Formats: sequence, structure tokens, C-alpha cells
Amino acid sequence: MLQTDLGACEWFVWDLRRSNLIDRGQLDQVVGEFLNKNPGAEPPALADYLVSQGILTAFQTERLLQGKTQNFVLGPFTLMDALGVGSMGTVYKASSKTDGKWYAVKVLPRRSMWNVRIARRKVRAFEQCQHPSVVPFVDVGTSGGMHYLAWPFVEGESLEKVVQAKGKLSPEQAALYGMQTAEGLYQCHQQELFHGLLKPSNLMVSPDGHIKILDFGIGCLLAETEGESLVDTMSTANSVNSGLDCASPESIMDPTNLTPIGDQYSLGCSLYFCLTGRYPFPDGTAVEKMMCHQHKQPDSLKDLAPETPDGLVEVVERLMKKRPEDRYANCGEVMEALRPFAAGAGANQARPGQRMGRIPLPPRQPATAPGNPTPLPPVSPSAQGTQKANPASASAPAPTAPPRAPATRTIGSAQDALRQLRPQSARPTPPETAPANSAPAAQPTAPTQAPTDTGRKGLNIGPVGIALLMLVTGALAFLAANFIKF
Repeated sequence: MLQTDLGACEWFVWDLRRSNLIDRGQLDQVVGEFLNKNPGAEPPALADYLVSQGILTAFQTERLLQGKTQNFVLGPFTLMDALGVGSMGTVYKASSKTDGKWYAVKVLPRRSMWNVRIARRKVRAFEQCQHPSVVPFVDVGTSGGMHYLAWPFVEGESLEKVVQAKGKLSPEQAALYGMQTAEGLYQCHQQELFHGLLKPSNLMVSPDGHIKILDFGIGCLLAETEGESLVDTMSTANSVNSGLDCASPESIMDPTNLTPIGDQYSLGCSLYFCLTGRYPFPDGTAVEKMMCHQHKQPDSLKDLAPETPDGLVEVVERLMKKRPEDRYANCGEVMEALRPFAAGAGANQARPGQRMGRIPLPPRQPATAPGNPTPLPPVSPSAQGTQKANPASASAPAPTAPPRAPATRTIGSAQDALRQLRPQSARPTPPETAPANSAPAAQPTAPTQAPTDTGRKGLNIGPVGIALLMLVTGALAFLAANFIKF
């Protein structure tokens, strides 16, 4: 028990004890050390000291100084900071005593009825849906009369804020975000899970540039039958009203009619917002927006964002069809439709159900023209004929030198062959052929130096021509040797 005179800090210390934020032994030690060094200190000074020591957060001390001591600890979660207020309650950043990780905890309004069975069933369903674009629904519970939902905490900024800061996104970037969202939705839809409240404020852009879908699971709870509903009527109305900018026509008529095909309409509205910087029906009352989603077409996307490719405009327009049957069969088709337009933004090429990663597009390989096949190593016609007639000659050892007289003839034939290589020559020399049944004999050695035409100066046949000439010369020498033999 703390023996130090608490002075003006007495009420603040007692509130700290009731909050259960600090272990009683640690609290007494820290407060005693501070007051011994700072006798007569006021509660704000003690609060600042606790924040500087990393024992409490600024959010926690602010609430404690206001006399709020309850609901800092909800089940295994300790609330550390307020992230924002949504349609169904306040969202907090919380630390889990179970695993020490960070979570986003949404605290729902108090209500008399709480069906934990439904909520736990949804949590178990999301355990089967593992995808990097989906922030799964991981816990639900009741503590001190407060009901809460929990998801893993992710860093980043909402897509809504990103677009508002830039005015609008490029078609490539918008298509990339849309494709990542469609892939996450496709994975969940295969598990018969849907979002139901998809909108830019529920899409988080992580520091590495990937989309994270938030609030997954709330739509499933809202779509339960009235007798088993987890969320009260007022929360349901607030959720639907806050999502009117991207709500599907069928969900507007019936707030519990939340389906996978309805997620497509919401994705189309989100893409429209990314490309134009405004929602499809930005003006008017809630009732007017409801009527517009059901019966009116939004302003032409091409007029508001003329740089958008026609194909991407067609994808968005199909997603926003009023009748569900006019949209895509599934989000897998949506992802493939968006893929070509996301290529310029470095879209990964993962197929539905595969883990996504920032995989660069493979380099485009140069296509070979139909009339220009890949060239093969040059081989003379004479050499080809020789290899066909004498397949063993390709790997035979170097032949011995032939008699003097046939060598002169060989050089002359080589000169004739050389003239065939010249474009201006129109007098080809017919090659000599050997009988197909002739046995291989001693073959002449290829000349060590390619003969040149002394009658014409300035000839430059290059390395390919020299190699070809050597092949022709060797072939003719071999034929000459066989001819002399017979």
C-alpha cells in the first residue's frame, strides 16, 4: 500500500487504480518515486510523467483527468488511442494481452440484447478467409456492458483521404486499387462472405501501396434476420446512411439484402470516386441519393475524366448497373477486366485466390515477324548435301592433304563459289555431287587461308562469308578426292 502523501494527486491515483490500466504494485512504486521527487505536484504533472515513462498514453491520461475510469480494458484488449468515430461506434487502437499485437477495436452502443452465438459464428467463418487484402474479423465480446468487435490493426491512410488529397487518381492507379480490392472480395465471396458496406473510407492504402479492406464482417451481421440480429436498428440505419454514396440499389430497398453481387456495385462507385474525385451522386438529401442509385445514371465518367481509357469506363459502368444480373458473374471476372488497365501501375499478375505481391510485369519479348523466322547458322547447299550423303563426315578427324593437281581445281571451284556470294553475279556454278553409296576415304585438309579473287579488289565478305567459304572449300575438296579415287 502506498504510504506517500498523495496530496492533490490523491483522486487521480484512485482513478488510476479503478481503471485497471496499471498493475497495483507498479502503480504504487512509480507514484511514490515521482511524489518523493516532486512533493505537492498536481495531477497533470503526474500524468505527463506517466506518459513520458511509456506507462500510459496521452489518450488514456486525458480521459483519466476528465474522471473517466471505465472501459479502458475490454476482454483481452487495452484501449490505447482513439482512431475515429464511425456509424456504429468509436474505433480504438488496442493492445492485446494475449499476443501483444495491435488491434482495431470498434465499441458498439449499449443495447439490451446481444447474440454472441451469431457473432462467434462469423468470426469462425473469417478464419477460413486468408488474403493480404482482407483485414479479417477476429474477435467479438462483451465487457462491462460494452460490446466490441476487433480486427488486426493496419497502418496506412484511407483511400478516401488519398483521393481527396490528390483530387483524383490516374486510371492506372485506380485500376490497380480496384483489382486488389476485387481479388480480396473474390476470395471472401468463395467462402460465402461479403462486405456489404464497401466504400473508399473502408479501403486502407498501406505504406507499401496495397489495399486493405476494413470493416469486413459488419455487413454479415447487419444482414442477419431480425430475430437474430446482432446490431440494433439504430446502428443498422446509421451504417446504411453512412454508406449511401456507394450503396447498391437492392440494399437501399432492403438494408439486410447485402450480397456478393452488391459488393460489385459498391466497388464501381469507389472506382468512379477514384477516377473523378467525386461520388456518383454527391448532392442531395439521403432520400434523393437513394432514388438516384435506383433510377438515375451518374454524370458521364468520360466527361469528368477524359483521360480514362474507354475500356476502363466500360468496366466501371458495368459494375454500376442497376440490375444485379447485368453486372459481372463474380469478382474474379472483375479482377481480370481491370488487369490490363492496372499494368502501367505495376500490378501483380496473381490469379484469384493467390497471395498478392508487388511483382513487376515481365518484359515484353520481341515478336518474330511471320516472314522473318529466327535465322539459323548459315550452311552452304553443298555442305548440306555432303552431310546428308556422308553423316559420319561431320565428326571425322581432319583428312590428309590431297595430291597437288586436284588442289588447283579445288581453288578454282572455290573461286566460282565465292562469286556466287556476290549480289551482282548471276552465273552460279553447279556444285559437284558425290554418289550416295561412295565410301568415305582420305579427305583433303581444308586450306589454312580462304582464297581471294585477285581480279576484283575491295571485297569484304566478313566472318560469316569466310566460314561459309571454308565449308564450301572443304566439301569440294572431299568431292574431288572421291572423284580422283574412282
